[in-house]
Formats: sequence, C-alpha cells, structure tokens
Amino acid sequence: MRIFCIYVRQSWQATLICLTCCMAPNCLSSTSRGRVPKFTPPIPAPLQKSKVGVLGFWRVAHSWIDALSHKSYEMLLGHFWLPAMRVFIINDPKWVERILVKEPANYPKHRLMHESLEPLIGSSPFTTNGTVWQRQRRMLDQAFGHARLSLVFPLMQQACQDMLLRFEQQDLGKPLDVDAAMTHVTADIVYRTIFSVPLGEAEAASLFAAFTRYQEFAQKVMVCKLLRLPVLWYDYRRRQYAAVIKAFLGDKVRRRFEFLTTREEQNGADILSGLRCAIDPEDGAALTEQEVLDQVCMLFLAGHETSASSLSWCLYVLGEAPKLQKQLVDELLQVAPTGELNFTEMRQLSGVAAMFREVLRLYPPVGYFPREAMQDQEIRGAKVKKGDALLVFPWLLHRHRRWWREPDVFNSERFLNKDNAPVRGTYLPFGLGARACIGAGFAMQEAALILSAVMKTYDVLPVPGFEPQVVGRLTVRSAKGIQVMLTRKP
Repeated sequence: MRIFCIYVRQSWQATLICLTCCMAPNCLSSTSRGRVPKFTPPIPAPLQKSKVGVLGFWRVAHSWIDALSHKSYEMLLGHFWLPAMRVFIINDPKWVERILVKEPANYPKHRLMHESLEPLIGSSPFTTNGTVWQRQRRMLDQAFGHARLSLVFPLMQQACQDMLLRFEQQDLGKPLDVDAAMTHVTADIVYRTIFSVPLGEAEAASLFAAFTRYQEFAQKVMVCKLLRLPVLWYDYRRRQYAAVIKAFLGDKVRRRFEFLTTREEQNGADILSGLRCAIDPEDGAALTEQEVLDQVCMLFLAGHETSASSLSWCLYVLGEAPKLQKQLVDELLQVAPTGELNFTEMRQLSGVAAMFREVLRLYPPVGYFPREAMQDQEIRGAKVKKGDALLVFPWLLHRHRRWWREPDVFNSERFLNKDNAPVRGTYLPFGLGARACIGAGFAMQEAALILSAVMKTYDVLPVPGFEPQVVGRLTVRSAKGIQVMLTRKP
C-alpha cells in the first residue's frame, strides 16, 4: 500500500511504467540469459467445499485466505451472507474496471475499512471518501512535491547501507529474521522521507511488534463485527497497540509544530514540511496538527508495512530459486560493475523489477479492496442491494485460473515479455483508477535498491525445513515470519 513517487497526481502511472516496462537495455531477457527459473512457493490449501457457513467463516479471524475454496479461484462472481451484511466477491475484470475506474463514486471504500484502521490512521485518504478524500488528496499532492523519486534516492541508499551494517553485526550462522529486517529498512526509508532523520533499531523493533499485534486484533474486530459478536476485548487491545504507534509518531509531529514555524518549514525538504505548508486551493485552509498526524500515520503505515511484506517474500523466493538469484546478480554486475547503483542504472534492472512484480502477483500486499454499493443493481445476474459489500480481490484475481497460466507458479518471465501483458483488471498490486497507490514508483525504486544491496553483498540461502505459513490480514504475511540464511560473498 504507496506514497512518494511524484508531485502531480496524474503521472504516477508513467513513473511506474518507466520503472518496470520501459527499462533499457532489457538486461534479463529470456533470449539473452536463458529461461527464468520457475517454482511453486507456498500457498494455503483451498477448502474443498465452497460453503463454509458462519462458524467456518470464523477462520477469517486468523486469516481470510483460510476461508477460500477451490471455486474462489475459478468463479467470476461469488457471494456469502453474514449477520451484518451481504458480501459479493468480484473476479470479473470488466466489473473491476467499472468499480475502481469508471464509477468510483458509486462504489466508495466500505465503512468497515475505516472502522478497522481508524484507531491508527484516523481520518486519512486510505479510508475516507467523497469530498473529504478529495480535500486530503489535494493537500497530499502538495506535500509529495518534497519527495520526488530522484530526491529520495540518496535517502534510500543510506538506509540500505545501514541495513547492511546491521547484517554485519548479526551472527550469520543463524537464520535471519527477514520480516523484522525488511520492516526496519522500509520503515527507516519512509521515516527519513517524512522526518529527515533515521529510525533507530530499538524504535523499529517496537513499532514492528506493535504493528504486528495491531493487525492481529484489527482482524478479529472486523470479523466480530461481521458476525455481530462482542468486540470489546479485541477493540481494547487493538487501540492499545495503535496508541503506542501514534504516541511515537505524534511526539515527532508535535515537536515540529512547537519548534518550527510554517515559514521555517518552507525551507524543509521532507513530507512533514510539505504537509505543514500545504494550503487547500479551494478553501485556503491548512491542515491542523491532528490532521497532519493522521496523514503521517497513514503514510508511515502504507509506506512501509506493505513494502516490508513484499520484500520479505522476495528474499524467500531468492533463497528457494538459486538460478534466478544468479541471473539477477549477473544483471546487477552488468548494469553496475562496482555494485553501486546510481539513479539511472537502477532503472535498468529489468530482471529485478520483473521478479518483484511476480512476487506482488503471488503475494499482493493488500489482498482485497472493500467497496460499498450505493444503489440497487444487478451484477452478472445477481441482485445487489444498496449497502452490500463488494470485494475486489487481488489475491484471487492474481491466481485466477481463467486469467493466468500456471497461476500458482512463480515465473517472473511473465513481466519480461511486453507482449504478454496481463488482462486489465486482473493485476492490481497497486490498485487501479483514481485511488490507485500513488507510491507505486517509490515502492519499485525501494525494492530495486534493497534487493540489489542484499544480492551484491550476500548469497541468500534457504533455511532447511523452514516453510512460511501464509496468512491474510491487513497485509499478506507469514504467520511464523520468514527466515533465510545469508552468506557473505568473497
């Protein structure tokens, strides 16, 4: 889920295309380097029957992936009824396009999304709708001008160097806790971009623990509400962990409000300066301190949690696919023989970009987008009523039997062949339409730098006997983390 690629709203798509599709030379083409290795990474076994009932739906409290059946990956439209609402699953790309692109006002983000994240991110563009969202987006567009891709590139590089220093201080004879490592470096990058200072190791560990627990309890609160069960205990625990995160970030925001005037902030070059200086062109108002804090919390969550999830899966894939890893290292050395990438060279790593995009297909950081029908209508013959929930499901669309060949197989060659582009509406790691992830370019650049930094210094090896347990909560993670072994290159 995201935030920092450009200043003008309309051009994020062009930035993403530049980073992933128009890289030249295509250093890792299948013709020049041989076929890209394929393998099948872990996926929870689908349920054998499609109707699980309310009691079976409780498994969603652990992971929504566990409630999916074989039929889920084949159907174009699914539905189930819960005590609190009727839910439709949308796997038809034509309807995905209509909901996300053509008529987004008729399908706003569902209220449950706001209720799930409100304790942490308050009122922010990730969950708001209508005029509130439009105003927040206008303000954020101004703030993003302080963090263009070329400007944040040195910050990302320094965070990557600090990551490698942390690896040097660890016992490489033991497995690396990949989730913690990737959460630290991605949080460090977004933290530097917002506040212009690095994130300490103890601070990163505390935030990682709080985010993990928040996701766990937020998932349980949502399921309880869907089943009309009491939420008091889960809600209390969820708000406890949200308070830890907001207190940490709120202290940094408050200090800036106390010690720097808006005029002084105009000389700043980070996101927080941009938020403080942003003026709504329609009403001339600035953001209040609470509004700034809500945006910072949203940017911090969206800017590191989803990237950390995706990069953790990338390192797992590299450990399981040594031939692919060698191909990517060869590409890195071809583009930058010294191993030190500059901004232009980074954009030539087409193989790394393709690998990252395939990981995003198999493990999309946000597994579903909840929307709400604003009027009675018919979708593929089903009667949908006003207020019904519509779930656009990247997890299902990315593994759908109709839209992908060998959908559960890792094959990054899918994204090296420009003539083999996915059907529009079937590949949504960054969403689609006006509310698509504005930080797609940021995420691609961050991934290329972090993965390149690891691969130029270490061989990534699997941990014997370890296999991730895939769970779907706010993001797609492994329930018991991800582990790899790192061996320093000679």
